Amino acid sequence: MNLPIRPRRNRRTAAIRSMVRETVLSPADFILPVFFHEDPIDIPIASMPGCTRWSVDGLVKEAGESLAAGVPAVVLFPKIGDDLKSSAADECHSDDGLVPRAIRALKAAHPTLC
Repeated sequence: MNLPIRPRRNRRTAAIRSMVRETVLSPADFILPVFFHEDPIDIPIASMPGCTRWSVDGLVKEAGESLAAGVPAVVLFPKIGDDLKSSAADECHSDDGLVPRAIRALKAAHPTLC
């Protein structure tokens, strides 16, 4: 390697070397997007091949598999029924709502999941 300037300043300590090194991705750097709904069955999403809209039980199972593979977090995308939607988003504040129930189920089964 024939460089006009020797980049020693960026290699002096391990901390500096780790800051300027090449980007390295691992499963711990990812977040799994999960789509879920109220129904007790898992349904493939037609507009997104390979993606499934999970039941709450299926969501817990899928999150457990991703956690075992090293993915430490999920982002939740709920499908709320049209009859439960309101301009004030009342369903998301209900303790018995879909999202709070899903979060409780996930935390009960996988306490380390983010």
